[in-house]
Amino acid sequence: MCENPNQQPRCPACRLHQELCVCSMAPRLALRTRVAVIMHYADAVKMSNSGRLVSLCLTNSAVHIRGLKDTPLGALVCVNPASRLVLFPGRDSQELTPQLVAALAPPITLLIPDGSWNQARRAVKREPQLQGALRVHLPPGLQARHRIRAHANANRLCTFEAISQALGIIEGAAIEQRLDDFFSIWVRRVLYTKGQLTKAQLACGECSGKGAAVVGCLESRQRRDATVRR
Repeated sequence: MCENPNQQPRCPACRLHQELCVCSMAPRLALRTRVAVIMHYADAVKMSNSGRLVSLCLTNSAVHIRGLKDTPLGALVCVNPASRLVLFPGRDSQELTPQLVAALAPPITLLIPDGSWNQARRAVKREPQLQGALRVHLPPGLQARHRIRAHANANRLCTFEAISQALGIIEGAAIEQRLDDFFSIWVRRVLYTKGQLTKAQLACGECSGKGAAVVGCLESRQRRDATVRR
């Protein structure tokens, strides 16, 4: 009898099966901007949740769990309260632009409500630590480059992709590209785990064209970093 793939051991950090783990490929970026993901507890256990990847990629960032009974949200570290941004669209949100960023005193803290649309909306309304922060949205017309969960609206980005694009505006295009390169590998491995890609398709995507360049570049950085640590 074949082993149930859903019962295979998973990496506790990236939530992929251990043989598919991408943690060693994550870029460890030390940015001025701090990202705090406020994640609904029900989403924390889902393999397809991308918000958890923030703590793998960004050394100055953290994931906080909300919604647990009798357990308030932990304190969010914020060096400059006047430069807090909540990334969530709405009638009272402003477009995130380089001009808006330039008007803020660094360092910026980017607050990301994570979960379903309704869970994120409630977090923005109910969490005291999000009150008073400037609410912003990404520029209009952006479409998801990666799709893990089915959604009728192509403008709805998953959490990590939204963070990546926001940091592209705040920190620069090179940062966004490094995050997107890593994320594309994670997405393909999630889709493979969910049975939406075959093993041949997964291997093809990571061993040819841009996929090979991305994997090779990430593995090269990993070896270089290991050499530096030794």
